[in-house]
Amino acid sequence: MNGIAVWKRVRRSDRAVAPFAVVVSALVGVMLLWLAIGGIGDPATLEQENAAEELALGLFGCWLLGGAVLYAVLGMFRALLGHLAALLVAPLAVIVALLVLSA
Repeated sequence: MNGIAVWKRVRRSDRAVAPFAVVVSALVGVMLLWLAIGGIGDPATLEQENAAEELALGLFGCWLLGGAVLYAVLGMFRALLGHLAALLVAPLAVIVALLVLSA
């Protein structure tokens, strides 16, 4: 199988891969948000809380950029848009829901 055949096959699979990219990215985004606010690991000190926030921010950035580069290089633009939307919208939706529930 040559490279062009693989490229065409990957591009055709974009429509099937996009929903999975959205779901996985949304779950990762929400879990990293939960880590950043101290829901995972139960930080006891300010240093532990700051370390958890830095870890979550670093992982979020790597996941966001890594996925964006991967989908762009593979030519999977539906998956790319879904990945970006899920990572940017899902944590915002969780924050808004928490604010509404706390009021």
